[in-house]
Amino acid sequence: MDDLPEDVRALLHEHIETYEQLEVLLLLRRERYEEWTIAALATRLHVREELVGSALERLKSAGLVAVAGADRAERFAYRPGSSDLDTAAGRLQREYAERPIRIIQLMSANAIERVRTAALHTFADAFVLKKKDDDRG
Repeated sequence: MDDLPEDVRALLHEHIETYEQLEVLLLLRRERYEEWTIAALATRLHVREELVGSALERLKSAGLVAVAGADRAERFAYRPGSSDLDTAAGRLQREYAERPIRIIQLMSANAIERVRTAALHTFADAFVLKKKDDDRG
């Protein structure tokens, strides 16, 4: 995975957890001057609206996407919070176009790392709770 640019690896590790997030981000970046509803994105990507909505929330909290427009239907657009995020997203788009398997492999590795970390925290928390119970009785 070291053959991927550092900023792409960091973007995927810190902000992109699912395939839906990746696809939503790349579509919004390609169509950066458009504003999209959740329904329109779901239709275009052939993904359930709930998954698109969840992906948009994650991307919004990462500073990659913003709510746009003032009409009744909430619309979203690619609005990176910094030039560094925009640069990383651009490199991600190029890498994914040229080597999609490498990107998917890295996303899978990141997912496994998150599961392992969560399991370790759960395991450690079990000992903390056990210690507290032992102290009481």
